[in-house]
Amino acid sequence: MIPVRRGLLPWSRGLLFLLCLLMAFPAQGFSHNFAPGKTKRLRSRTSSNLAHDNHYLFGPSAIPMERGTGYYQNQDILMHSVHYAPTDGLTIGGGVQAASLFSSLAAGSHGPMFHVRMNGGGSVGNGLHMGGFVMGVRIGTDLSLNDEVRLPTTIGLGAAQATFGTDPFQVTVSIGTTVDRTGAGDGPLVSLAGLWHITEHVAFITENWNIPFGPEQYRIYSYGARITHRAMAFDAAFAINEDLGEIFFLGVPVLGFSLRL
Repeated sequence: MIPVRRGLLPWSRGLLFLLCLLMAFPAQGFSHNFAPGKTKRLRSRTSSNLAHDNHYLFGPSAIPMERGTGYYQNQDILMHSVHYAPTDGLTIGGGVQAASLFSSLAAGSHGPMFHVRMNGGGSVGNGLHMGGFVMGVRIGTDLSLNDEVRLPTTIGLGAAQATFGTDPFQVTVSIGTTVDRTGAGDGPLVSLAGLWHITEHVAFITENWNIPFGPEQYRIYSYGARITHRAMAFDAAFAINEDLGEIFFLGVPVLGFSLRL
């Protein structure tokens, strides 16, 4: 059994920075662009430096992808996922953890850690996008939050989303719940994520979650940088909570690569 205690760390520096930016931006600031009048055209191209604004380190934003487009995402070499938009505003996809796949095949038991996700969204005007996602996760191994509470091997997540802003700054708020074999989680599923294009190719990124597992609330925060070049995006970030902070004061490195398809 691998113990994973709930994170009680106060809001990370990345989240505090994001909140300060949100309060500092006037309403009209959300419509600011690097090249006025070209945002829609740039975002529709898979080779744009803005092509990955519809997803963060782990979860999606409410900004939709166009029909027939998609992306491949890799996290820390082990997690591989693909997402595709069969129609405007709707994305389906999933991913698998490579190490668990190989070990399950070798052992002939259990199964790999994987997830499937469907999300959608659309613009409602004035720099605001609304949407949501549903997601199923199979952990496939024995994890626990503490000595008494064990994580379910399968869990469902669902949330409504609102993304404020376009370029160069956006914030996504997600509110929902989790469901496992014992029922719905006792607390809300909440996420606050953001992306700020500091330059044409470099963006600050943060994603922060409160995830209920039965009566327990698991909190994890992340912050870092995203480097974009046409269809590609490279993420270099840290994930942190009380337990991960004991490993390294900045948190555990999260390295990602995304490619628009």
